[in-house]
Amino acid sequence: MIWLIFLLAPPLLALYNPLPHVGVPPFRVRISPDVKRPVLGRLVVFLAVTNDTEPRTQCSDGHGTAQIFAVDVDHVPPGGYVDVENSVRGYPRGSLVDVQDMEVYIQAEIRPYEVYNRGDGVNLTLPTSCVNPDGGNDGEYPSPIGTIYTSVIYAKLTLNNTIELEANMEVVPTHSPGCSGEGNDTKWIKTVRVNSSRLSKFWGRDMVLEACVLLPYGFYDYTDARYPTVIAHGHYSVIFAPGGGFRPEPPKPDARGYEKIAQTYDHYLYTNWTSSDSIFKHSRMLVVTINHPVPFFDDSYAVNSANVGPYGDAIMLDLLPVVEKRFRGIGEGWARGLFGGSTGGWEAIAAQVFYPTEFNGVYAACPDPVSFTSYTTVNIYEERNAYYYDAPFKKTPRPSTRDAYSGTIVAPGSSNVTFGHPYGQTQATMEESNYRELILGPRSRSCGQFDIWEAVFSPRGQDGYPQRIWDKSTGEINKTTAEYWRDNYDLLHILKRDWKKLGPLLVGKIHLFVGGSDTFFLNNAVMDMQDYLESTTEPYYNGSVVIGTHDGRGFEHCFNGYAPDGTVLPNGITRNLYLQKFIPAMSKRFLDSAPPNANLIWASY
Repeated sequence: MIWLIFLLAPPLLALYNPLPHVGVPPFRVRISPDVKRPVLGRLVVFLAVTNDTEPRTQCSDGHGTAQIFAVDVDHVPPGGYVDVENSVRGYPRGSLVDVQDMEVYIQAEIRPYEVYNRGDGVNLTLPTSCVNPDGGNDGEYPSPIGTIYTSVIYAKLTLNNTIELEANMEVVPTHSPGCSGEGNDTKWIKTVRVNSSRLSKFWGRDMVLEACVLLPYGFYDYTDARYPTVIAHGHYSVIFAPGGGFRPEPPKPDARGYEKIAQTYDHYLYTNWTSSDSIFKHSRMLVVTINHPVPFFDDSYAVNSANVGPYGDAIMLDLLPVVEKRFRGIGEGWARGLFGGSTGGWEAIAAQVFYPTEFNGVYAACPDPVSFTSYTTVNIYEERNAYYYDAPFKKTPRPSTRDAYSGTIVAPGSSNVTFGHPYGQTQATMEESNYRELILGPRSRSCGQFDIWEAVFSPRGQDGYPQRIWDKSTGEINKTTAEYWRDNYDLLHILKRDWKKLGPLLVGKIHLFVGGSDTFFLNNAVMDMQDYLESTTEPYYNGSVVIGTHDGRGFEHCFNGYAPDGTVLPNGITRNLYLQKFIPAMSKRFLDSAPPNANLIWASY
């Protein structure tokens, strides 16, 4: 048994209280006259001990994070400046006093905000974007277009000296690789964009949903065939990336480390998918990824939300019918499936629960919390504080992240994928993770994980922004917000409450996978759901839940099951095999469920 041991320390709240203003401002950031517009956004100053990568790329939940301090910027004109006073709060050190006399690399950037005049009657100042349409995937993106930033300087910090920087560089649009990765659509990968009237009405501006569609082998030859549709939910990705990629070329000769592994399996999918005799034989389908970024995050979570908008209905009613009509989809619930991992895992199972007759099976890997009885390490219903365990005398911090993501681990100096080491070492506490978001963007505007959950699951607050699930400074849980979350988005609670109605519609459809040592404790909520699903009667759910282990050790994030033949493989391999693992299983399910006289040409070749 591994015990998580924490040293008792003063609460971060004491560190994050602003200090009285004293002395000169430690930082002054001038807006270059070349910017040509007043600047609205969030200024972040980054302090780093290395310059191996730019300091502005080094802020994280990990132990090696940069130090940051941040302030809002309100329409500062070109040539104007913004002072970061020594009273400004920071992360992970709460005060500039705590970093004085350090010699560090310093850089600043301003991520742009816009005013959104929403159709629900509120006007909000939010990030222009949390993604960059010219690149990025899986939650990691370059700074959004319109971000202005400074060069890097090396200096000693003191309270009696002002360090001046000039924001004279800007992130500008480049050439997007598009869904195919080649700039334009190809024989296999197509792009569909739909202007959603319901989303546009909500946001008060044109809102576009984008689908990247992989066409099946034989699509152009079997012109009478109609095909099942599989939605591969996940983070925003410019390039079609359903779990691995689709690469016509073999790996580059000079590819090394995990890059070589990824390119190898991307090409493996291509050769399998485009073959007449492969694992996809008799399982020809449309595979769809969807891009739906919102001002709070790279992804909307694909449900209807008071703060994010009606994305569930927009995908189902505005986008999916267009895709299926254009590419000869069957367009019926018995011939639709879902899969995804992490964010995509939650979206996949949520779509199956909220639209139970519109889909015929979900394969959800390492899903975000499917129950808020285990919202990572917090039970938001029974516990009082999200940052510390409830106890009469102790004050033990709750962890938010342990060990590391194991999906790209290779043996040092090689391209050999290895398993992670789930030691249970804490990388960040709940308090630290939430303070980082608070500094990056108050009012749920950090583009961070806890903030998007809050934006999706919460009611609209009195100020128009998402109502807090807990006080971001103290961790005290808002029980009224928790009740709203439970009734509307706690998938386990909804299954329990509505099993008499939902159960008959979900028999055989739910398949969950999570590592026994998930990096973000997502296994906790999956185990809660497993306990209930295995207890169901009238009807029994008749699906599967797999808690992944290898050699007695739990898999870290993001376990999506074992290989199709049952072989135990590292996450770094199986993360590239979503289609090979789940498409054939869906094919069997669809065939068993097909109505009389259904068009089954897709399963004939």
